[in-house]
Parts: sequence; C-alpha cells; structure tokens
Amino acid sequence: MMAETTNRDIEALQGRSGTPYKIVSAQSAQAYSDVRDRASNVLDAAAPVARKAASVARTEGSAIAQTAREHPAAAGSALTVALLIGGAIGFLLGAASRQEPEPPRRRYW
Repeated sequence: MMAETTNRDIEALQGRSGTPYKIVSAQSAQAYSDVRDRASNVLDAAAPVARKAASVARTEGSAIAQTAREHPAAAGSALTVALLIGGAIGFLLGAASRQEPEPPRRRYW
C-alpha cells in the first residue's frame, strides 16, 4: 500500500517536473518581447531628433567653415585664444589636484 502511494507520488512529480521550466520560459519570452517593443519605441522616437540634430550640426559647421574662409586671421586668432584658455584651465586644474607629498615620519625603534 505504501509502495503504491509512493509510486503515485513519484509519477505525479515526474509529470509536473517540466512545469517550472515552462513557466520560466514563458515569462522570459514575455519579458524579452516587452523589452524589445520598448526599445523599438525609443528608437522610433529618437530617430527624427537625431536627424534634426545632424542637420543642425551640418548647417552650423558649414557656417563656421564659411566664416573661417572669409576671415582667416580672425579664425586663427580665435583658435589660438581658445587653445591658450584651455591650456591655462588645464594647468590650473592639474596644479589644484596635485597633492603635497607627506612629510617623512620618524621612527623611534
């Protein structure tokens, strides 16, 4: 009698052993589908903005290039001033972040 009950329990467990795998598989597929749909929506929304930004950058770049061609001395001077300011800021930041060396400690042993 006990052997029959045990056999029935084992058979029932064997029948249900695939159930957790199926549940996890279904949930994973649903999560993947949700993430894919959200990513697709984000890309669809971002594409027009990216195209507009590229267009504006191209237009501004052309305007700067045209101005530099028309006034080469001013463009060179502006570039030189920008480089000097950047170098000075970099030097100051580097000097400010430098740590003073720790004084040597005396050992009395």
